Amino acid sequence: MAHRKVYLAVGRINTRIYRFDPIDGDTRVVESVRSYEPGYTAMGAQYRGDDKEPLLLAVSQNKLITIDVAAGTLKDQVIDGLPSGPWFDGDMDPDGKTLFVVSNPDVHSYAIDVAALKAMPRNAPGSGRWDDFAYHPKDGRLISVEGDNGDLLLVDPSRQPMKTVLKKGVFPPAEASTAAGSRKSYSATFFDQDGNFYAVDSAGNVNHLDLTTATIPDHSQRIGRGRVPVGALEIMNGAGRITPLPVPPSYDEIDVSKKFNRAWESSEPRGRVYSFDLTLTAVSKGSGKAEDVRRFRISFDLPSVMGAKAEASGVRVIAQDGKAYLEAENDQFLAAGSSRPITVQITVPGDPSRLPQEYPLDGLKATRLPGR
Repeated sequence: MAHRKVYLAVGRINTRIYRFDPIDGDTRVVESVRSYEPGYTAMGAQYRGDDKEPLLLAVSQNKLITIDVAAGTLKDQVIDGLPSGPWFDGDMDPDGKTLFVVSNPDVHSYAIDVAALKAMPRNAPGSGRWDDFAYHPKDGRLISVEGDNGDLLLVDPSRQPMKTVLKKGVFPPAEASTAAGSRKSYSATFFDQDGNFYAVDSAGNVNHLDLTTATIPDHSQRIGRGRVPVGALEIMNGAGRITPLPVPPSYDEIDVSKKFNRAWESSEPRGRVYSFDLTLTAVSKGSGKAEDVRRFRISFDLPSVMGAKAEASGVRVIAQDGKAYLEAENDQFLAAGSSRPITVQITVPGDPSRLPQEYPLDGLKATRLPGR
């Protein structure tokens, strides 16, 4: 299973869950899930179907933390046989029954039966500052990244120690956040279903590596000019897998504004159609610097129900798992500081009398893409 977004555990204490879209960098705290004061890490995702949010499972000392992002609940339960940590890496095995967690270099790792709440010791991980791993969707290998030197690692639970180096210096050395005690580590890792690998360090820098084939590239690619926007908090861990998209990831955000035009009822599908003018401006959102734009992408929330769609001329439209992406098909030069409108129509199925008069267009953002 996979979804459009993955999940980040953020904050050494009072840990919160954030949803994160690796394609456009969209990052939002899950407000319905309370913070957990002692903090947790070593998180994995247990998928429950394509149309459902996964359960997230993590560890804190000798407890299993179960987070239901759909219901907005968090509970902790003592695990039989699990020491008090500290814990770093974690992921659910492919069948969704066992959370595999790793502690210090010479200490046993543990396989936790999440239904029985029982932990069984496994081999020690070996040396290094690697703080998360993820199962490759094609071959089941556990992959991680060494924070100190960026080595790509294979974690083999049958070996003692488990860590081996697949290739040296593939990633840049990890950076720490400004939070007290932050580690220079790659603390959140995940794949898409094709085998593209993403690694986020404690400071929120995101790197992509194509592991869809047996050939390992020499170097990863850092995405965007900025970091995952969680302020000074430390990213502690990550979980999940995303559905692949035929679009390049980019977090180079530029200004976009919306103007609602009008709405009307539709018959097929029954619902409402909303018209907006979305105006792009060739100004970087973070710095306010005017810079040329040749290609762009606009994204926003779209209901993940049959018949929901977005339409606009001159762009390619992809809708998937509650998001719409409108991407320039070719170079569409926009000089630094200048603007251009794009008219978008959004169809939302449902009872027209119960749908809003104006679609909220949550999550609206635009990013600059590399020119071809």
